[in-house]
Amino acid sequence: MLKNGWVIRGRGRRAQQIVLILLAGCGALAWGYWGGWGASGIKQPIEFPHKTHIEQNISCTGCHQRAEKDLVAGRPATALCLACHASSDSKSPEIEKLKAFGEKGQEIPWQRVWRLPAHVFFSHRVHVTVAKLACQSCHGPMETLDRPPPRPLKTLAMDDCIACHMKSKSVAARQIKVMDPAHVSSQRLVNDCNVCHR
Repeated sequence: MLKNGWVIRGRGRRAQQIVLILLAGCGALAWGYWGGWGASGIKQPIEFPHKTHIEQNISCTGCHQRAEKDLVAGRPATALCLACHASSDSKSPEIEKLKAFGEKGQEIPWQRVWRLPAHVFFSHRVHVTVAKLACQSCHGPMETLDRPPPRPLKTLAMDDCIACHMKSKSVAARQIKVMDPAHVSSQRLVNDCNVCHR
C-alpha cells in the first residue's frame, strides 16, 4: 500500500527494493559501457580527423577504397595517406606520426572499431555500390568527428538490418540479383536467414 507518496510498507517494500537495485544495476552497466569509469575505448595510433578530410571533398571511399569492391571497407594504407601528406609542411604531431610510419616503411596499425559477430555476413560492396547506402546509415555521422571514435557511433542489431532491408523492396531486389540470381522475391532477402547468417 502506498503511503506518503513513495513509501511502500510490508511485502511491497521488498519488491520496491529489488526493482531499485535492478534499475541501479542497469544504470551502472550503461554508464560503464558509454565511458563512465574512465574507460577510454579504442585508441587509434593517429588522431585522424574525418571532418577535415570530408571538408577537403575526400569521400569515405577515397580512403576506404575496398568498400566499393570487397566485403570489408579496409583501412587506408600509409602510402595512400602520404600521397597527400608526404610533402606537407605541417608540424602537426599527427602528420609527424604519419611520416614516421612512412619512413619506417610501416603500415599504420589502425585499430578496428566496428565488429560484427563471426556468424554475420556483411558485404560493403553490396551495400555501397548496389544499395547505394550512405556510410552514415551504419557508421553514424563520422564526417562530424575531429578525432576517431573510441567505440562505434551506432550499435546495430539484427532489427536495424531488417528494418533497413524492408524500407525499399526495389533496393532489396537489386541486392538479390547481385548476391544470388536464383532469388526471385524481394521478400526472400529479408526472410532468408542464410543471406546474412552463414
